[in-house]
Amino acid sequence: MNLSKYARIGKSPFIKAIGVQKNHKEIVYTESRELDCAASGCFACENYKNIDFYEYMPEEVQATAKQCCESCPHAVYRTVIHESCKYINEANIFGNKPRIKSIALKLLLVYHFLSPDDQGMVCGLSSRELAGYLDCTVRSIKNANSVLQKYGYILYSQDGAHKHRFQVILTEYTSYSLPADQGGRGYATFNRECLEELIRIKDLNQLRIFLRAALDADTNRNPEKELIISQDYETLRRFLPAYCKPGIIRRALSSVTALFSVAFDEEQIFLKMDTSCHGRRMFDASNESHTSQIKDYIEELDQAMKRANQKLLHHGTPDSDDLSFLNREGICSKYKSPSCKELYVSFDLHTDDFKDLGLLCTTFSFEDVKGCISYLYENYQIDFKIECIGALIRTMLKEKMKNQAAALLFANT
Repeated sequence: MNLSKYARIGKSPFIKAIGVQKNHKEIVYTESRELDCAASGCFACENYKNIDFYEYMPEEVQATAKQCCESCPHAVYRTVIHESCKYINEANIFGNKPRIKSIALKLLLVYHFLSPDDQGMVCGLSSRELAGYLDCTVRSIKNANSVLQKYGYILYSQDGAHKHRFQVILTEYTSYSLPADQGGRGYATFNRECLEELIRIKDLNQLRIFLRAALDADTNRNPEKELIISQDYETLRRFLPAYCKPGIIRRALSSVTALFSVAFDEEQIFLKMDTSCHGRRMFDASNESHTSQIKDYIEELDQAMKRANQKLLHHGTPDSDDLSFLNREGICSKYKSPSCKELYVSFDLHTDDFKDLGLLCTTFSFEDVKGCISYLYENYQIDFKIECIGALIRTMLKEKMKNQAAALLFANT
């Protein structure tokens, strides 16, 4: 199996698969800094006397009064705590389906790492390969697929071209990135390290708690903040089965894993996530690094081509180092002999193009993107300017993956 480095994990299907929380309300406390009128002496101020009539006064008078208050040297501020009540109804937000067991939950995770297409379809799957990866039997994989289809998480069918292969469609995949008013409920970015740690977990309730915590931690993208999640037992019991008393929860979390380090007391549980398993942070860091790397590479190509063009315009011979570099990178059709005077066409990409290419390097690999760049130059760039190089390379790489998967399928049949 060819697992991708990162995957979009839909919050809606997995929260339902883990278990939606019972309806409850949360008391939220917020702090604000407000002017203390009594301590500041506002009641003796000329501006304060007219405060009830400001909205009827000319804008110039309002602006002057506002500026006077903002720069007042006597102003004293105090911290005010506000209390508000928030009602949580996850069944209304995500829907409600029966919880699923360990093998089915892990299998649903793995499907997301097998490069679903835009419609959520994953083709060419082997029960034997999946059973080997999840360390279970082929019968367990078939039973898990039946459960996932019964509860509406996937659509399952046999592959008509290959006897021992099947395909699935992730039913909610197309809605992951939609806005809330169109039915989207968001997604988390998991990396392969996180997947492998979740697959190793044996206790079902530990898997449920850690998977839910990983979904919640996805929004913590600031690398300067610690990845610590604290939850009381009452919160955990809202989405766990009814038999999960605090003692059972503590026992479930006692198994040591590299995904979370666990500490607990009589009231709360503290989970600290390993940074290397935080898909969103690792994806952002990798994307930033690859964007810088591909930008340096493209600019180096452009500079070599521009230096070669300068030589050609002055009836000279391009520098051998530049020619060697361009030939080594697969850009060799322009200058074939001293008699050839065709000029190179540099890429001259914009910031958005570099971001698109950096994202492709993170999703696939830097070498794959480099190979596509040289191919595009030889087959497109020499004839016309490419408007959206990122979209074109993405299409090429997806087609390449599809062909490789097809070749592997035929090789194994």
